[in-house]
Amino acid sequence: MHRNKSKYARRLSANTISFPLSALVTAAGALLLCGCTVSAPQKASNATPPAQTVVSQAAAPPDSIPSATNSRDKTTDFKTAKKNAPWLGKIKSVTGIEPGRIRIETSIVDPRGADGSEEAKSAIAICESVVTLFGPSYVSVLEDDGTNFVLFGHPSVPTGACAEV
Repeated sequence: MHRNKSKYARRLSANTISFPLSALVTAAGALLLCGCTVSAPQKASNATPPAQTVVSQAAAPPDSIPSATNSRDKTTDFKTAKKNAPWLGKIKSVTGIEPGRIRIETSIVDPRGADGSEEAKSAIAICESVVTLFGPSYVSVLEDDGTNFVLFGHPSVPTGACAEV
């Protein structure tokens, strides 16, 4: 009988060790199947961001969104909402290029020189107005030749701000 007890104790001890090991293997397999991974924390980059010439204050969340926000062409809604803006005549089009992303084509020409030019202030005001009205996560304001002049929601500009690039 003493011999059976010893055999039982060894079996119990072996099962106790193998249970946590099998549980760990099962958990690791489940993580692999669901695509979850454990990664090392990201280190802060020491790279200096490109210099910004003009930065706006943080854009406010939208107060009211026009009824036709689901359409790609938002020009009419934008011009109607901002009909008294001094830069309104510089707007060629306002287009939702995909959900949360808006492109504004303008007739503005960047003078390429002075920081905070009147043109830059107008482009930033246009960007802020689009952010306030439509609440997108990304905005690009293009100058007359089609190049980016002001961005919102891009990694190269401060979070929550429309900035000249």
